[in-house]
Order: sequence, then C-alpha cells, then structure tokens
Amino acid sequence: MTRRNFTQDQSGIASVEFALLSGILIAVTLGAVELGLGFLQYNSVQQAARTGARLAAVSDPVASDMTVMTGLGGGTSAGDAMPAYSRVCSGKTQRCSGGQYSRAAMNAIITGPDNDGTCAATQKARRGLCDVKPGITRQNVTVTYTGSGLGKAGNPAILAPLVTVKVSDLTFDFIVADAFLPASFLKIPDIEVSVMAEDLRTRS
Repeated sequence: MTRRNFTQDQSGIASVEFALLSGILIAVTLGAVELGLGFLQYNSVQQAARTGARLAAVSDPVASDMTVMTGLGGGTSAGDAMPAYSRVCSGKTQRCSGGQYSRAAMNAIITGPDNDGTCAATQKARRGLCDVKPGITRQNVTVTYTGSGLGKAGNPAILAPLVTVKVSDLTFDFIVADAFLPASFLKIPDIEVSVMAEDLRTRS
C-alpha cells in the first residue's frame, strides 16, 4: 500500500469513532446512575427525618424533665401562657441543653414505637428513623423542643412544643464516585423537619 493509499484508507474509522464515543457514553450513563442513586439516598433521609419528627411529637420527650415542667413562678400563674423554653437533645453527646436526657426515648425515635432495638423493614406504624433509612444511629440525630406559645403553665404544665428532628453527618454511598469525589461532596446535607407536638405531660 502506497503512502497516499494509506492516508486515504477509511477502513476501521467506525471502530475508532465507536471507541471514542463509547467512553463518553459510559461516563454519561454512569454519572446519571450515580446522580439517581444520590437523589434516592437523599430522599430516604428526608423521609426518615419526617418519620422521626412525627414519632417524636407523640412519644416520650427525650428531654425527660419536660414531663414535670410547670412554668410557674416569676409572675406566671396557672393558666397563663407557658414561658419560653428550649431543649436541644443530641444523640451524639447524649445530653439535653437545660434538661435531662432520656436514652430510652431517643432509642424509641430511632428504632420505632415497637422499641425492638433493631433496624429492619417493618410495618409503617412501627417504623423509626433507621427502619426508613438504614445506617442512621443516635450519633446522627438531634431532637429540639421549643415553646410554641400555645402551652399553659400549671402543675404540671400543658406543653405544646414545636419539635424539630435533625439528621446529620451522613454520607452518600456511590458506586464509583466515592473514589474520585472529595469528602465534602460525599456529605449528605443536614435535614431538619419540624412538627407541632401533642401534650407531652402525660407520657409514661
């Protein structure tokens, strides 16, 4: 084959084009899969936070001293609006700001009202945070109780706090992106969900 014939030879060009394009197509497809996987994991954390917030609103408070709060004193009488209060309970530190921490109450929010201590698929009414999103532990959960202004002082007080459940410090679990992305890109953003609680004074 002469030099001219060699430079004009078109045989094999389809294979070269396919090799170049297939790499791009594989990268795009894998990126779409990873993106979908990330969205699915983020959505499951959101759903877990919603489940935890609803559960915390009707469960024993993690700040166990709230069951005996009165709000009386300092010019507040029975029947008056409950004075402002706040309790931030961290599962990581196992402490509540300004109150007493109940490990059992936190565990019930995480593992569900059946309080079986396990994280697995179960009936919807029995789900806790980790039943919805496996991998969530008390280290990832913060529960905050804030006076909503709707409660009444008394002995005991009628509490109607705003309950916020925050899930944090979780990471995405990708197929291959874990090996290429920096740690900051692998962190799932913190998710908070707030709901109004029922009267917590009679919890047992």
